[in-house]
Amino acid sequence: MNARNAAMEISPADSRSAAAGPAETFTGEVSVTPLFNPNAFRTFGAASVTFSACARTAWHSHPGGQTLVVTAGSGWVQERGRRKQAIKPGDVIWTPPGVEHWHGGTESTTMTHIAIQETVDGRPVDWLEHVTDEDYLR
Repeated sequence: MNARNAAMEISPADSRSAAAGPAETFTGEVSVTPLFNPNAFRTFGAASVTFSACARTAWHSHPGGQTLVVTAGSGWVQERGRRKQAIKPGDVIWTPPGVEHWHGGTESTTMTHIAIQETVDGRPVDWLEHVTDEDYLR
């Protein structure tokens, strides 16, 4: 199919259910709502992710990089080997391919972001170990 013959797609909000972030890759209460997946023309997907206070991802990287757009609350993001940084609504974070990092809510606030990542060789993310409480609070 070429782009000229493709039709517009509409994905109604009520057709995409939120699911709990799996314990294998998240700590705390996390809600993940898919927004869109790669298709014949688009090589990236996105989800809206809400972290409760103290909730966070495990360490991970993305083979095609990742863009985060913070939409509500405040949170933290940290690249391995660097200090964690505060993020707030309107902030846009670009993480290059292969850079290990984590992100989530602060000790006392929730945070929601839209996560957009390229799919490379069939995978958008490479999960690593959990962020320890000690590392999270550092």
